[in-house]
Amino acid sequence: MIGRNSDIREISSALASGASVVVAGPRRTGKTSVCDAVLGRLARRGFYVVAVDLFRIATAEELAESLVAQAISNRSALKRALHQTRRAGRFVADVVQTSAVVKSKAQLGEELEIAFQPGLAARNPERYLDYALDLPSLLAAADRKQVVVFFDEFQEIANPHQPYGDPDRLTKRMRAIFQRSSDVSYLFAGSLEHLMRDLFTPAHRALHQFGGFHDLRPIDEEAWRPGLAERFEADDCTVDDVAMSRIIEYGELHPRTTMLVAQKTHLTSVELETRTIDPTIVEQGLLAALRSDRVSHEQTTERIRRLHKLGLVVAQRLARGEPPYRQLPRGAVRRALEALRDAAIIESRGRGDWQFTSPLLRRYLANLMPFD
Repeated sequence: MIGRNSDIREISSALASGASVVVAGPRRTGKTSVCDAVLGRLARRGFYVVAVDLFRIATAEELAESLVAQAISNRSALKRALHQTRRAGRFVADVVQTSAVVKSKAQLGEELEIAFQPGLAARNPERYLDYALDLPSLLAAADRKQVVVFFDEFQEIANPHQPYGDPDRLTKRMRAIFQRSSDVSYLFAGSLEHLMRDLFTPAHRALHQFGGFHDLRPIDEEAWRPGLAERFEADDCTVDDVAMSRIIEYGELHPRTTMLVAQKTHLTSVELETRTIDPTIVEQGLLAALRSDRVSHEQTTERIRRLHKLGLVVAQRLARGEPPYRQLPRGAVRRALEALRDAAIIESRGRGDWQFTSPLLRRYLANLMPFD
């Protein structure tokens, strides 16, 4: 990873010392990649790791099943049993009777059977979710291991649709379980920073100060230049200084955008059968990056239209660097900005300072036909 070694090292050290960490920021800025690298580093040091992505989990019972499956997979015999069950695509009674599973149920509780019997957790979601949240602590004590639990897109806990039940009630149960888990540390990541801060910062929240926030450092030009040069050199490509500056400029130091422009630039050079990257090839790489995201940008544009009646007008003004409030009702513009923020399309960098979470989306919106 380019420019992330310090973040990985610091988060790993905090978790290894027993602290819990919160990483918040827009999507496609490398949060999950950093967290995965942290888990990989700790696993190599002998830690047990448990990871769930709440974007992929729709209900409390699914969350319970996923947590239990991830936790017991740290035991190789149980991991093999899970694989056998899932390969069969159904409950396999003889798997649950194997010596490894029987022994583990005696140590960790009969409830771990939900990992092998899909649908069982639906009978009592609250009970099984409480068990699943407590399981890493039981596993740590039984195996004398330190455990790190990673919740990706944790702000989904506070989703208005309440997929896992009442958020306040659930976070209180989490706090009660987590704070007595002396050999377990927790890593929380979320792409809606204002929601993550609302979960962990206010004194009235159950998770108040439970985890320390770690802000990922911006990847500056001094890190991008050698990192990108190394990747181009891996395919015997050379990039002149102007072309490298252009890639970084177009990427706006945004991790995903910078890498995409670089990748499309490399692909263009391959298609042109040249290994020398100049500014002309970078220009074509940028256009290829915009084309590759066009469908996504069209879908996002339609979503913006539905968010608020002034959503697209306000978004286009921001994209063009124009004042969003000009000759428009201030209250309506404020609500449009909040809707765009809540949809992770823009983020606040201070009073009145809004930034698109995707530089390529900003370019796309800036070039749409004006609506005002």
